Amino acid sequence: MLSPTREMGDSLPAREGSLISATRGRIVSLVAAVAIAGLGFSAGAEETVTIGSFVSTSGTGAPFGVDQLQAIELATKHINASGGIAGHQLVIKQMDTAYDKTQAQSVVQQFIADKTVIGLIGPTSSAEAFAADPAAVVAHLPVLAPNNGAAGVPQIGPYVHRIGVPEELLLPGAATRAAEILKFKTAAILYAQDDPFATTGYKSFEQSLTANKINIAEVIGYDSKSVDFTAQVERVKAKSPEVLFIAAKSSDGPVLLRAIRQSGMTVPVVGNLAFTSPALVAAAGDAVEGLIVAASWDSADTSEMNQKFIADYKASYNREPTPLSVTAYNCVYIVKEALERSKDFTREGLQKGLESMDSYHYLGVKIELKKIGNGLTDAAVETPVLFQYHGGKLVKL
Repeated sequence: MLSPTREMGDSLPAREGSLISATRGRIVSLVAAVAIAGLGFSAGAEETVTIGSFVSTSGTGAPFGVDQLQAIELATKHINASGGIAGHQLVIKQMDTAYDKTQAQSVVQQFIADKTVIGLIGPTSSAEAFAADPAAVVAHLPVLAPNNGAAGVPQIGPYVHRIGVPEELLLPGAATRAAEILKFKTAAILYAQDDPFATTGYKSFEQSLTANKINIAEVIGYDSKSVDFTAQVERVKAKSPEVLFIAAKSSDGPVLLRAIRQSGMTVPVVGNLAFTSPALVAAAGDAVEGLIVAASWDSADTSEMNQKFIADYKASYNREPTPLSVTAYNCVYIVKEALERSKDFTREGLQKGLESMDSYHYLGVKIELKKIGNGLTDAAVETPVLFQYHGGKLVKL
């Protein structure tokens, strides 16, 4: 199934439903893209550099993909408004993967064939990455992975660069920090056993809790396609844990949270990165109150770049940005830095620039790009930021 394409400048509607419909549209020419973006230069006046975006703007991953695409679009607008990348205007070509592994593979093949595309940002899920990224590696097409947090993503190959700190490195710190703040002795874990991202989250939680000498009273794997989690919740409730850890997908997270609260359980809940999506929070309703999540970004950061990002994001999309938005935004600026380092606007030039970077610090805390052997790198952060939902908003703990 061929995926619809859009280029930066075909502005994203504020509401996800409208955006999902819009992404099924047409290829927008560079002239039209520039005119809509309001950047004010004429066709042919400047050279361009093209990056492919393959995030999910339809399917069950749309709540995450929409966050990512809106941030990619905003970063592109900011970069172009400030002169572009060494005189080159940046163009983003977006192709929807629909949160589907087969479609993600098709999209990557199309980008490989498009020689104007020198790099990719995406996909939305780790499952899509495992399916689609190997072809990009073979084709020597660099991929910047915003939030593919499952174990093994960097090992797909040296052309895959994970930019967002993975669950396996972020969640242990989150569990340790939660233990320090909440001072609990027993916990239980629920996780979507049919999803690699959630499974990585479960293992990360388990590793940290064990290291902190927390008694894990129960571990329950569930099918993320289920619509009734009563049995699993009752099993957990019978163990009387002081804190509940959940590694979920976007589709099952709200249902699970509601089931927990409807059962009468009032213990604190610590969630994985799936619980940072505004759409998930809206679907969960009051059940999200008190939920704790970890991130490498603090919205209260007073830096000029952070405050401009937040203000412009709100103005453009009429909602708050999320940690997922931040990582996608950072990906675009990493492309800029890498190309400015290499001064080579080709696929290999982008790869060389990326390989020369050992860290980045745009939005959020400083992220290390650690060498993990065999020409591979992975993102790491020493101390994640812990947040808790109050009144539907994330508040730093």
